[in-house]
Amino acid sequence: MRYTAKRTEPLSSEELAEYSGLGFSEKFARLLYIRGIDTAAKVKDFMDFSLEKLHDPFKLKGMQEAVSRINTAITKKERILIIGDYDCDGICATAIMYKYLLTRYARTKYFLPNRDADGYGLSIELIDKLHKRFDPQLIITVDCGISCPDEIAHAQSLGIDCIVTDHHAIPEKTPDCITVNPKLPNQDYPFDELCGAGVALKLVQALGADINQYIDIATIATVADIVPLVNENRVLVHEGLKRINANSNPAITALAKSCNVFGPIKSQDISYKLGPKINAAGRMGVAKRGLDLLLEKDPKRIDEIISSLGTLNQSRQKITANITDEAEAIILAKGLDRNNIIIVHKENWEGGVLGIVAARLTDKYLKPAVVLSRNGNVWKGSARSIRGIDMVKLMERHAHLLVTYGGHVMAAGLSLEEKNLDQFKESIINTLKTELPTESQDTMFDLHLERGDINARFIKELEMLEPLGCQNPAPVFTTQVLSCSVNTLPNYPRHIRFSSRGESGGYLNFTMFDAAIHTELLALDFPKYILFEFQKNWTSEESTSSNNIKTLAKAIIPHPNDERSFAITLQFALTTGEWPENDELEQIRQNLVVDRNTFVEYYRLLQKFIGTRVNGVYNLYTRVQATDKRINPYQFVFVYSVFRELGIISLDNGVVRSNSSKKVELDQSEIYKRSK
Repeated sequence: MRYTAKRTEPLSSEELAEYSGLGFSEKFARLLYIRGIDTAAKVKDFMDFSLEKLHDPFKLKGMQEAVSRINTAITKKERILIIGDYDCDGICATAIMYKYLLTRYARTKYFLPNRDADGYGLSIELIDKLHKRFDPQLIITVDCGISCPDEIAHAQSLGIDCIVTDHHAIPEKTPDCITVNPKLPNQDYPFDELCGAGVALKLVQALGADINQYIDIATIATVADIVPLVNENRVLVHEGLKRINANSNPAITALAKSCNVFGPIKSQDISYKLGPKINAAGRMGVAKRGLDLLLEKDPKRIDEIISSLGTLNQSRQKITANITDEAEAIILAKGLDRNNIIIVHKENWEGGVLGIVAARLTDKYLKPAVVLSRNGNVWKGSARSIRGIDMVKLMERHAHLLVTYGGHVMAAGLSLEEKNLDQFKESIINTLKTELPTESQDTMFDLHLERGDINARFIKELEMLEPLGCQNPAPVFTTQVLSCSVNTLPNYPRHIRFSSRGESGGYLNFTMFDAAIHTELLALDFPKYILFEFQKNWTSEESTSSNNIKTLAKAIIPHPNDERSFAITLQFALTTGEWPENDELEQIRQNLVVDRNTFVEYYRLLQKFIGTRVNGVYNLYTRVQATDKRINPYQFVFVYSVFRELGIISLDNGVVRSNSSKKVELDQSEIYKRSK
């Protein structure tokens, strides 16, 4: 794993001159520069949130026709059916459209599909069901429909007019009806990255609505759907957050409170807390729960809905974790990570969470991932990509093997028949054998910060980057620490907090998830670089020290310098699969050969120390080595890491424990398999 700074050298005097008079520190100016905000004019534009920057909705192709048809339907009291998608974007788009049409006293209903029962997008069967149930005269799709020309044609054959509003990539064939999508070619609209709810917002704006009445809901969707927070979206989210923080919607305020969001709600709160709660409803097959929340006004009912969303989200988290574990076991057993794209599948996986699982696999293996589950004779699932590979275009090249597909550059949904599965896997794997992305997959971070750089002024400057999100992400930094004070989180023993004291006093405090195993590494006095983001509410305005600064650690990058630190770094690398760039560590890795007889010998030696209190694995090594001088520290760490993973030997609160009754094979260990 390589971590690379986007820019290491300070700005030149000419580059820095662009920021003269703005009062920025050099580090913050450099942060702006590497984001392409490299002139005074761009700085002014970046920090200008005037509503005048929002574009004329009538520049969207098809908008005038859509407005005319909807107004006619309202005037004639026609039955209007809104069809949305089941994710947060689709739920929010439906809420915007439905709330607006109610203000016009339109005869309107809505429908959100069940992911399992109704599948992705429209279908002939779904259109027939909706025709029988609602008998609509006009269908308006929001956040869906652009990839469903045959389904729209079927609805029209039943006498139903259709308007498609969507934001997904334009397929080769599109519906033959009124269509509003910023990605359609040959139009005057200057921005094509609106989300589905953003398109719905532009539609109600064109219909004459005050967008301030709906911009808070559009903000939730814009952040949650991970569309770029640039141009119009940046203004929209900025204004929407202002509305949300003015308690414009009691349901959103209550949802934030339930998520333990304190102080002003920011875009990151939507990304990591509010959005996932609404998304959980659709992922678990009850998207209407999320919509109910956005439409509800009664405080008691709002609390009841939020409680049910919390339960759904907990179930989603548990199912996601289980499927991820199963997927990784399949990948390891079959060596799927040796391909340039990971394709993993299993019957009866919960379809609603496969996108999350695919994203986790992509993050772990730094490769595109496709995760599929079978329902009947059809495999359905989600795909996630990496820089340099357009997932939708990749799907297009294999469209002859697919039933449906659609999505974005970095993410797609797809389905295919059982008979085509093997051919699809072989074809897409072979495609990426020869067509690797040219972009580096190194983990990039913004800047390295010395401890003196981390002060109240710099942290205050960072607030000027808000709202943060896609294409304007939270800045990521590194800083060096030596020995740290480490504690596990109450009630969450897998997560830790650790702190490092600065040279001039004050502490930098980190929280890190699933990192309890790295306690010995962090406590040891040798150089380590921490990859981190500053957390919300980093420090009070009055603070002039770094005592209150809190951060979220994303990675540890050890720089070992003696036998002990190399041994502990080896354990870290074996456990995480992340090998720091270090020639000596690589040499240790190459020479690390352990046969089964060695495992047996070490096991017998370790049995003599069961119940012994030790200060970490290296201290355990020194105890064992005192009885047998032949023991190599790196070989010992390798054997111990395998035993620990298999549950045979462990350190429980500093005491050596054994489960001698557990019968396992070495091949059940991921660490052992990777070494082979």
